[in-house]
Amino acid sequence: MASRGRRSLHFVPGGNERMVAKALTLPADGLILDLEDAVPPDRKPTTRPIVRRWLEKLDFGGRERWVRMNPITGGFGRADLEETIGGRPDGYVVPKPRGAADVRAVAQALDRLEHRHGIPPGATRLLPIATETPAGLLHVEEVAAASPRIIAISWGIEDLSAAMGLGRVRDGAGKYLDIPRYARVMCAVAAAAAGVEALDTVYTDIADLDGLRRECEDAVQMGFTGKISIHPNQIAVINEAFRPPPEVVEEARALVAAFEEARQRGVYAFAFKGQMVDAPHLARALKILARAGEPARPERGGPP
Repeated sequence: MASRGRRSLHFVPGGNERMVAKALTLPADGLILDLEDAVPPDRKPTTRPIVRRWLEKLDFGGRERWVRMNPITGGFGRADLEETIGGRPDGYVVPKPRGAADVRAVAQALDRLEHRHGIPPGATRLLPIATETPAGLLHVEEVAAASPRIIAISWGIEDLSAAMGLGRVRDGAGKYLDIPRYARVMCAVAAAAAGVEALDTVYTDIADLDGLRRECEDAVQMGFTGKISIHPNQIAVINEAFRPPPEVVEEARALVAAFEEARQRGVYAFAFKGQMVDAPHLARALKILARAGEPARPERGGPP
């Protein structure tokens, strides 16, 4: 995954053999095998073994392998963990957390299950969808920092909208209204504060690729590093939007090199292409390189 980053994570309904076969041909950076919304309650017990078999047997071609479990507070979440952990997924997408305690409950269950299955401690990562409940939105900062297992958070509006009885979530021009906009902003801020990635939520109008592109471009400017997709046609648009242009990457690479040279001379602020640059400019350049899939260069002292 280092070469592609985590621009696009694509939902695949658990148990749907045709859709998983299709997903394995797509350019998504990761697949989310869904045991929650895509699987009706009466089929969850029979779908879990199928998902585990996929994890064990299928060639994912280097893609990340995620499982969206059911909420840990319901009757399905713990069974999802127990019956799929043997497939050694890269991580679990955690839906509808009400606060840090729900995320910690998942992490504690994984502590026991990793030990039981001989999986290195902490190897299984978490990706909470932090704003699907009103309580989760109020505690999004705590959710983002609830466990060292968390490597990214996302946000959601459909469940939040249903819980709050929102009539609509976008205006006539397609822009988010106040509450979803607040959830999106707080996801980006909380992720940055916790030092994890922020992944933008799904775009449900699958025929509107121009609208998807605009939303991705807006997400990049907000600090999101990728987006979750629900239709194959969305993936190429998402990947393109979250891949920095070559000229931007080259300038970031040159700036990082200039900082390394300046540090050897004990200089931490200097002129670069006619502008004064210092630590925030370096931090921004490193983020651009991370989005491009280039590993961060080791720090050699001086300001972050």
